[in-house]
Amino acid sequence: MCYIVGMNNLQNEIINTRKIYRELFKNAQTAVDKQLMPLKTPALCNHCTENCSLDFNKITLFDKFPKNCRYRFWQEAALNKLENEISKDVLVQIQAIDKRRECYSCSCCGSCCRLASSEYSFEQLKERAANGDKFSQDFVSIFVPYESKEQARALFPDYIELLEKTFTGEELYFYYCPKQGSDGLCTDYENRPDICRIFPSDPLVVFPEKCSYNVWKQEVEITALTLHAIIDIVGFYKEKIHKALED
Repeated sequence: MCYIVGMNNLQNEIINTRKIYRELFKNAQTAVDKQLMPLKTPALCNHCTENCSLDFNKITLFDKFPKNCRYRFWQEAALNKLENEISKDVLVQIQAIDKRRECYSCSCCGSCCRLASSEYSFEQLKERAANGDKFSQDFVSIFVPYESKEQARALFPDYIELLEKTFTGEELYFYYCPKQGSDGLCTDYENRPDICRIFPSDPLVVFPEKCSYNVWKQEVEITALTLHAIIDIVGFYKEKIHKALED
């Protein structure tokens, strides 16, 4: 994830964006905790045992309480808020970001057709497609791999440098669509798969510098990063609470 900037300042911008995300993540966690903590009240305790060693000021949502302990109600209420309030609010905001994308239009630069990147090899994508992954099914139906990374680099040196610096240490594979015509337009536009129809669906992916959707990306990126952090936090909290509630 990074802003599209001049290559001379690219590394600094990537570092800054990661710092921003860490700060947004901390703020998002604080905001989620602020919504969950009022659910914890001393009144929940019904003193079911005289020798209870639980300290109200030290217990956490992730603790494993006795089966009959009413603090399990706190955990269940927290799960309900995570699933039915916080997650739904995130979905509404994601939909607003997607709606905002409709204010911009494709400039038909063709970069997304001529260079698509993935952390998966073509064989891995085909395997994922065979296992029912819809994105992989669409991807392998339209894209084919470059013969080598250097072949792709010769055509898009700046974009590949941007991707490699953004995803330092990660293996990337590069693909292109063979259905792009000499005019840069799709020769099978009416039959294009969903991944082409909805592109770009995520403002956190790395766009080529020429892409007209960079304006949209810059407008919504901070909000999208925050929502991404909340999704990660909610997922982690739900997993830990479900584990604590297991008998």
